[in-house]
Amino acid sequence: MLLTTLQRSLQAELDQFFSHWPLPDGRLAHDDAFRMARKKLKPSVFVDLNQRLLAQAPSVASRWYGWRVLAADSTTLYLPATHPDTIAAAHFNHYHDAAGGIYSLARAAALLDVASGVFLRADLASDSQGERAMLVAQLSAMQPDDLLVLDRGYPAHWLFALLWQQRRAFCVRLPLTYSPQVAAFVRSGQDSAIISCQPQAHHAGFAEHELPLTPFRLRLIRVVLPSGQIEVLATSLLDEGQYPAAVFGQLYQQRWRIEEAFRHIKCRLKLERFGGETPLAIRQEFHATILLHNLATLAGLEALQSLPEAERREQHVNLTHASQFLRLLMPQLLQPGCDIEALCLGLFEGILRQLTRKRPDRIGPLRKPNRAKPRYHRAYK
Repeated sequence: MLLTTLQRSLQAELDQFFSHWPLPDGRLAHDDAFRMARKKLKPSVFVDLNQRLLAQAPSVASRWYGWRVLAADSTTLYLPATHPDTIAAAHFNHYHDAAGGIYSLARAAALLDVASGVFLRADLASDSQGERAMLVAQLSAMQPDDLLVLDRGYPAHWLFALLWQQRRAFCVRLPLTYSPQVAAFVRSGQDSAIISCQPQAHHAGFAEHELPLTPFRLRLIRVVLPSGQIEVLATSLLDEGQYPAAVFGQLYQQRWRIEEAFRHIKCRLKLERFGGETPLAIRQEFHATILLHNLATLAGLEALQSLPEAERREQHVNLTHASQFLRLLMPQLLQPGCDIEALCLGLFEGILRQLTRKRPDRIGPLRKPNRAKPRYHRAYK
C-alpha cells in the first residue's frame, strides 16, 4: 500500500487499492485500521528491500574510463508540522516560524548511480544536519571502482583528506574563491594544474574525524561553458595523460542525473504530500518512494533491452509514466496466484509506448529565482 504513494486521502487510496482484492462481505479497508497497522512497520523494511533489489539488478555497462560514476547530493523536504513529534528534538527539530505558519524541514541525502539512475542509498535527517556529514555516512556504499562527483556545496579540506584516506576517487566543483591557490589557477589561464594542500590545526573537521594533518594533492581542471562561464573542478585523478582535462566537463555534467532523480520523487511522485504526520510515517513514505523510483527505473531499463541498440541510444524512458503505471499495477502484482510474467510484459509494453527522444543539446529556460515552493495543505488528508 505504501509503495503506491499516498497522494490523496487515505480512504480514497485504500478504496482504490482494495478494489482489486476480493474482500469478504461486510469487510472494509478503513483508514483508521491502516494508521494502526503502519505503526508496527519499520521503515528499514524498504531499505532492506531496496538493497535486495540492487543486488539482483543487472549492471549497466556504461562507464567513464572504467569508473562507475556516482553522484551525491541533498535536497530539503517540507514536512507536515501538525504533529508534535515531527518537530521534536529527537526527530526533525529544525522548524521555522514564517508568515504562513510553522513548518519543518528535513534534509534528504542520496547516492546515485548516474548510468542507471537508481539510488544506491538515501537517508533522511533534520535540515540542520549538514550534507557533508551525511555523505560521510554513505561512503561505505561505494566500491573500489567508483568515482564520486560532487557539486560546489561539498568542498572542504577535511573532506578531501578523508576521501584520500579512504582511497575514494572523486571529482568536485570548487567555488572560484575557494582558496588563494584556486584563485591563482583561475588567473593563470591553465587548463590543468596539480597543487599541494597543507592542512592546518585550525581547519575544522580534522579533529572531529581524527584525520592527520598531512599534505595531500589535488588536480585542478578548468572547464569553460558555452556561455563563457568558468568552472573549476578538483579531482584525485592526477594522471594528465590518462585523464585529459578536456573530458572532465562531460564527467561533471553527468552529475545532473541526481537532480533529475530528486525532481522525480518530489514533483512527480509528490513525496512532500505525506499521508502521515509522525516521524515513523514520514520515514516509511520516504524510503517507500525511493524504492518505487528504483523499481520504475529498472523496469524502464529492462523494457529498453528489447529495442535495437541504435534505437536504444536515441530514446529514453518517460519515468513519470513508468512509475505511475507501476503504481496502478502494484495491487495486482501482490495478488496470490497472479500471472506476474504477463503483468510485467504489459508493464514493459506500456513503457515502450511512451518513450521520448533524447535531445542532448537542448537547453531549457532558467528557473525563476523568486519562485514560491508549493506547500500542500493538510485539511484534505
